[in-house]
Amino acid sequence: MRIIIAGDGETGTHLARMLSVENQDIVLMGSDKDHLAELESVSNFITFEGNPMSFRDLNRCGTDVADIFVAVTPDETVNIIACGMAKECGARKCVARVDNPEFATPRAEDMLRRHGVDLTIFPEKLAAMETQRFIEHNWVSEWFQFHRGELYVVGVRMEASGSLCGKYLRDIPNNPRLFHVSAIKRGSGIIIPRGDDRLLEGDTLYFSVLPENIDLLPDLCGKRVSRARRIMITGAGRVTENLLDLIGPKYDVTVIDPDPERCRKVAEKFPKAVVVNALANDVTTLKEEGIDGCDTFLALTGSSEKNIVSCMVAREHGARRTLARIEELQYIPEAESLSIDKIINKKLLNTGKVLNVVLDTNVATTQCLSLDKAEVTEIKAPEGARIVSRPISELALPREVTVAGLVRDGKGQLVEGRTRIMPGDHVVIFSVSGSIARIEKLFR
Repeated sequence: MRIIIAGDGETGTHLARMLSVENQDIVLMGSDKDHLAELESVSNFITFEGNPMSFRDLNRCGTDVADIFVAVTPDETVNIIACGMAKECGARKCVARVDNPEFATPRAEDMLRRHGVDLTIFPEKLAAMETQRFIEHNWVSEWFQFHRGELYVVGVRMEASGSLCGKYLRDIPNNPRLFHVSAIKRGSGIIIPRGDDRLLEGDTLYFSVLPENIDLLPDLCGKRVSRARRIMITGAGRVTENLLDLIGPKYDVTVIDPDPERCRKVAEKFPKAVVVNALANDVTTLKEEGIDGCDTFLALTGSSEKNIVSCMVAREHGARRTLARIEELQYIPEAESLSIDKIINKKLLNTGKVLNVVLDTNVATTQCLSLDKAEVTEIKAPEGARIVSRPISELALPREVTVAGLVRDGKGQLVEGRTRIMPGDHVVIFSVSGSIARIEKLFR
């Protein structure tokens, strides 16, 4: 597939790298000539110096034969107009990054579709939704729900007190079959496990589980389930505003930010929240505002370094659960080693949305969720596809791919080697990044 990405900033560059790993034909359009030359010398994609709001430049970089055009410049107006122009040039599908929440309504999205924008990505809203899931399920690091809760894939960090800690997968009694360990994140790597893999303290285990058995997982991993009541947030930006819109007045919320204008705006919009104008890592302020009795601490400023430090300070002073917004991917393993419970990264959230479009161009899919170095994908199995031809154990799946579960006739099911996937099943696949092309072959 030919995919053109307009915007050579951090988001566009990350998208280009991730999609090139998936063996797609990528062109990254930008305005910084030296930056583009440096990227092309070390990356597996083509760069193009040009203006996404120029018909001449759009045609020169091949928009007329593009399967997907993605506009992720910092200016949402440029992104929207560029998508409309790219559609006029011949691009099959156009995706725009948009920050203004007023464009998130069905009416606004219909209007954008009429002007050539097939999909809008709202990074701040996606980050807020991910944060809301953590507040509601704070014992997990990832929480994926398929078909309105018929099947779950959840990521849980293993503690030393967990009953599964130190055990080999082959030695875990699982009859009746209550869960399936689909993947293990160890350090910065992803393992698609086999029976001789051992579960270690500090691993993040990705379980496929049916709703009636999900309550078994905390004890298995040594996690304590607690309900959030008091939440402290550092950073009063758009992610925080979106989050407060989502959670409403259900929690006792304190927001801390050094910018008086942002504090005023949040205080006016959310009068039930306590808003404090102070530095995020001001220990005196944190103590005065009750950090010792805080259930959940959310570091949502625009600085990854400040968010990591704030979480460490909050944990030191009694916060039970911590979440950090980290935009630099290289910081994620370090943050996880510091026992930060949850990390959100807008680039990964954006990538999942774009991969959804990539898959939807070739096969019928409902969702693709991007993790650091892995993806969870739900795909509907068509008649005649390779994946429905024989039992799973006989499919010779790539080492980087595993079937996490399926939904058949509206009911979730775990799978084993003798399971045979049927046409019409919604199949949940866990895979290491770079495996999308292999997954597509299974479903053709």
